[in-house]
Amino acid sequence: DRIVKERNKLIENVVKLEKEKRILESSQADHVAQMMLQEAWRTSRQLQTKICTELNHQDAIFLSIRQTLVEACPKNHYGDCSRIRNVSITGLQQICNVRLWKDYEFRKEQVRKELEGHEAVPIVASNLSPGVCKWAHLDKDINEILLIHGTTQDKIDQIASFGFDERLARESGLYGQGVYFTDQSCKSLQYSGANCGHTGCFIVARVILGHPSNAVGPLKSLRVEPLVDETNPCKGRCHSVIAHPGVPNGNGMQKQVHREYVLFNGAQAYPEMIVNFKISQTQ
Repeated sequence: DRIVKERNKLIENVVKLEKEKRILESSQADHVAQMMLQEAWRTSRQLQTKICTELNHQDAIFLSIRQTLVEACPKNHYGDCSRIRNVSITGLQQICNVRLWKDYEFRKEQVRKELEGHEAVPIVASNLSPGVCKWAHLDKDINEILLIHGTTQDKIDQIASFGFDERLARESGLYGQGVYFTDQSCKSLQYSGANCGHTGCFIVARVILGHPSNAVGPLKSLRVEPLVDETNPCKGRCHSVIAHPGVPNGNGMQKQVHREYVLFNGAQAYPEMIVNFKISQTQ
């Protein structure tokens, strides 16, 4: 009689376990089905999401951007530099690239962590008015600032979609093979493809400079960030290079005219806005 009772109890347990197994398998099947639906939704949403949004020409930001570009040309710069004072904005596009933003935020946290071990980190301020992107909350602790990248129309879509890629940078860069930015609009004009009467392109970008290294001359062989202390690699690397006006540029007695910022990690810059413009002969 005892054996029969134990046998019946065992059968009951087996039935119970099989029932729980079927419920578990059912719930897993439902989850797979749900995830398959979500995957299709995610893919379709990513394909449908517009990375660039054209802004209305009546928006006040058109005047604000123009004023910022004019003011970003130093008053003592003349000649070709003065052309930027005759700029007119022909189009603005706001960039909203979730993947690039996530990469940028991740790199921001990395730089913040790396700076914990750095001493006497120089503070950097951009000559570019923060009014160009009033909505941007910049982190001064990691030297996050707004800068300009001059480029041609054929590269705009690539940058908006994939970001700034240091691997595509020119090997002949005066301060290394990196991505170049400036806070002086007349410098970015040189790379914008704009001739008189023709359109050019700027990209306003958020840039993380972290611990910058101030160039004292040409750095053409540089492929990565310089060390914080050449005598002690344990102190880590800087996060950017800055070439200030007045630095010898290696061309005889000539010196650097404009301020330039160089990144060797494209994830440290997020393209915020595309500025299409033209330069007229008269204001």
